[in-house]
Amino acid sequence: MATSVDIVLKEESGIHRVSEPLSVGIPFAKGQYPAGTTFRVNDANGNSVPAAFKSLCHWPDGSVRWVLAEFLYSLPPRQIETLTVYEQPSPKASATGITQTSRGWAIETEAGDLLLHKGQPAWEFFGATSPIRTEAKLTSKDGLPCHPATNGDWEIQHQNPVYAEASLSGHWITADEARLADFNCRLRIYLQTGLTNIEMQIHNPKRARHPGGLWDLGDEGSVYFRSLELITETGCLQEASIQPDSLNASESAFFLRDFELYQESSGGENWNSLNHIDSNGDQTTLYRGYQLTSENALEQAGDRSNPLVSITSDRQSIQLAVPTFWQNFPSSIGYQKGKIIVGLFPARSDNQSYELQGGERKTLRHLMAYGNIGDLTWAYAPLCPRLAPEVYESTGAFPWFKANADKDALDTLIQEGLDGPSNFFQKREVIDEYGWRNFGDIFADHETLYQPPGEAPLISHYNNQYDAIYGFARQFALTGDRRWFELMDDLAKHVTDIDIYHTNEDRAEYNNGLFWHTDHYLPAHTSTHRTFSRHNDTSSTPGQTGGGPAAEHCYTTGLMYHYLMTGQPDSRTAVLDLTQWMVNLHDGSRGLLAQLLAVKKQEVPKMKALVRGEQPNTHRYPFTRGTGNYLTALVDAAILEPDNGWLEKAGQVIRDTIHPGDDIMARNLLDVEIGWSYLILLSAIARFLWLKRQYQQIDENYLYTHEAFLKYATWIQANERPFLQEREQLEYANDTWVAQDIRKAMLLFNAAELTQGIEAEGYRKTARTWLEQACRTLDNSPEKNFSRILIILAQNYGPQHSEYEDPTEHVTASSAGDHFAGRPLLTWGQLAARIIQRIGLGITQFRPARERAWLDARMNR
Repeated sequence: MATSVDIVLKEESGIHRVSEPLSVGIPFAKGQYPAGTTFRVNDANGNSVPAAFKSLCHWPDGSVRWVLAEFLYSLPPRQIETLTVYEQPSPKASATGITQTSRGWAIETEAGDLLLHKGQPAWEFFGATSPIRTEAKLTSKDGLPCHPATNGDWEIQHQNPVYAEASLSGHWITADEARLADFNCRLRIYLQTGLTNIEMQIHNPKRARHPGGLWDLGDEGSVYFRSLELITETGCLQEASIQPDSLNASESAFFLRDFELYQESSGGENWNSLNHIDSNGDQTTLYRGYQLTSENALEQAGDRSNPLVSITSDRQSIQLAVPTFWQNFPSSIGYQKGKIIVGLFPARSDNQSYELQGGERKTLRHLMAYGNIGDLTWAYAPLCPRLAPEVYESTGAFPWFKANADKDALDTLIQEGLDGPSNFFQKREVIDEYGWRNFGDIFADHETLYQPPGEAPLISHYNNQYDAIYGFARQFALTGDRRWFELMDDLAKHVTDIDIYHTNEDRAEYNNGLFWHTDHYLPAHTSTHRTFSRHNDTSSTPGQTGGGPAAEHCYTTGLMYHYLMTGQPDSRTAVLDLTQWMVNLHDGSRGLLAQLLAVKKQEVPKMKALVRGEQPNTHRYPFTRGTGNYLTALVDAAILEPDNGWLEKAGQVIRDTIHPGDDIMARNLLDVEIGWSYLILLSAIARFLWLKRQYQQIDENYLYTHEAFLKYATWIQANERPFLQEREQLEYANDTWVAQDIRKAMLLFNAAELTQGIEAEGYRKTARTWLEQACRTLDNSPEKNFSRILIILAQNYGPQHSEYEDPTEHVTASSAGDHFAGRPLLTWGQLAARIIQRIGLGITQFRPARERAWLDARMNR
């Protein structure tokens, strides 16, 4: 039965908000609303709020699963209001006022008309006064201007009653006609107000050369530039108002005919951290905080700027705000001879150039208001729309989600991430996890555990290990605390730009993959957020001194939820790109040579075992977290694209990894350092079963997986013990292993969900005992505030609240156990069929250019 959904808006910053753009992802239950359903938003008085709705994903039956509600809303300081989403009986007329002219697209707003210049990263606003033109400009490392070459014209991506969104992509060409870097410019123009959200992305699509598997700055694949600016010609020569920190109500504005506000560093206590070095290891931050200068005279200096610039005349008002201005330093905003200059990457006083590593990109944004809509201070403290946790529970938006459950010891530990003495915000300050390349990532403070007393904390980056984004998203849904949302949003934006290797020119095993956290217990040096540095004589991973993106570090679920909760398209693209990367890693990329290599790696070892008279099993994939991450990515892709065969692929991977007849002891899972990560694989399998039940697909894949999972759960209950019980097995016997124990407890809660009666209660009893013991140990641990521990706890939260839900009329011991009896032993016939299938696939995909490119990448040519 269709029901309404409430959206709660809470103004907590003391800001009077006028027509602030808001968005919130809303989940719906399977079959609740058919495809094509339209919705509306009403305020507390029943008045309609102009809104747009965008479908984010659907259920397999075509019904709506998640939609994004987008609207403008005004709210007085310290007020709380509730809006309500209802089904709309009939669709409203689509937006009008967008026309194509000989000069480019013209977009009508109530403040005036915006013209997107054809084939140029430039646009012009026509209001009551002279035109206001904005253009993106890049200079090379020598300070010479580059010119843009676009991939066609602006594309109108969205058009609705609230806004129009357009994007333009291309690349920058240097003065000597070399291709320097790619760009993508995305504008969102709000039709009621003329407010424009401007996103500018710069991208180095080249591969890094990473000699020896080392990824330091200064790599041959890097590109360098001096500045990237957005310059707006206002046509006005009067004074401009600049508030260096608009969030500080007591700070007065400066009225100046020319000025530059330059944010040189974070302004924090550790502004000169070794986190900020160039390829030579030299410090890049010159002074603390920001400086406001006018005609070369210092007007004001401070720590952290949230600038607001406005120019107001009798007939026209212009305002600019740059969200995360100080966090993404260096950044600048200036006004000279009627031009407003937003330095996304400003020219530096010491002529330093910016290095963009191979496959690295950065997206920065600012807001421009062409009409008088109140000040834009809210840009620095945006509202955070909330849904009640019951909405997420009733719609099955998250697995094992229980709204308003009683808080216990696990909740208390996780809350340390917000309120503890070393919470996630405080961690940023320790190594100054700020600046355009760092902001949003998490300081991996657990890596400092073995440093000598008194030594400065080493620089170590977390890179979303164990999916912090997912843990933050889930906690926001549970609690409505905006701080969890902020952590999720900041980290997701960092990961999608910096931590993913955005190139198609390297090996298929690396292209579009996710970089590991930086090296265990070693400083990152000049590797930035890439794993291995030439400055470390050896890696902390035994036998490994180099490498690249790998299956052991691929986390997609948080990015999926970030997309579903915010509508951010880059996160959706990242999930699907990472999933395809995992397919390439595990099953070989397209092409004959790639498939022959896969035969060598996977089938030839099995062939040698058969020749020796051994009996290898049929499994193709290792029983590790790498395969678990592969399954997780496939499940996430199946939620976003339920019609594209991702879930069927996941079922095939499970069949080639686990079997109800496995000799579990032979898998050596109790050798902790080697085998522990099988727990991540089993957690992924439990989530596969959850999604199959959601989709009501109780088929042979489900029965097979259900039976195998319970066999392993029973083995865990009988054989597993706390990791620290046998400390001699562990290279680093610290309390991270206690957090990893919680994975075992959650798997037994999952098993209880799949059984009934005495068996289920036995699983739950053991799980509760293990969970309580781990929480007690951690509560008394000096390590409980470490990043890795907090994130493991948040990532694995939920199954303790699960209840029995398995459809037992389809799953019985006889139907599963008898059907899948026997050991999975490989025969010569099965092996031959695999090899023939791979070679046949490679032949059908053979293209000379593809084979040459593949070979060149592997030969590092």
